Amino acid sequence: MSIIMDTKGVMMFSYDIKHVTDESELDRAISFARAIFKDSGRLNIPTFSKEFWLARMPDDAGFMLYAQHDDEIVGVVFGQVEKNNSITIALVASDERYRHRGIVSSLLTELEKRALARGHHFIVIGALEAAEGFYLKCGYTPHLFVQSRPPLTLENLRLLNDRYDEAWSYDDGTDIRLCIATKGIDRELQHKYDETFPDCSTQTLFTKYV
Repeated sequence: MSIIMDTKGVMMFSYDIKHVTDESELDRAISFARAIFKDSGRLNIPTFSKEFWLARMPDDAGFMLYAQHDDEIVGVVFGQVEKNNSITIALVASDERYRHRGIVSSLLTELEKRALARGHHFIVIGALEAAEGFYLKCGYTPHLFVQSRPPLTLENLRLLNDRYDEAWSYDDGTDIRLCIATKGIDRELQHKYDETFPDCSTQTLFTKYV
């Protein structure tokens, strides 16, 4: 149990961190996340679907975490193990009534501990712009992620970056991805990609070694 005290040492708020153990818990957690993002236009993303996570429960349930206060879910952080043994945190949501109480940071810390215990040493999060400062405070390092499709080529994407090293890239002929090791959040370079290649998508990825 996590407990938040006031300046006089009186308990103000407490919550338990748990991982999903069955389909009913998963349904509660996903319903909570969907309610938080109901007006975001993002609910068609696979990671907001129960089916997406249900298929991953046999391997990833220990990384599908939620915080509970008085039998009510107040935050979720769901991670999935990738083929390269890294973990992608693909779903983060918190109840706005209880924000700034350390709930999400506690969930992240718990996920990092579990990752380390199971031999996963690299964690990746794709962040909304409004959350970027939070992940910086949690010790995550920003990278610029660019994704596109033909007729653009990986070389097209590479040529636009003359400032930083390439972190990694991927090109299977239909899906082209470039991750740039920016030394901080570089909004200027991100806008340069957005303007030069309007059909590509960009996002700041945050990474952490544990």
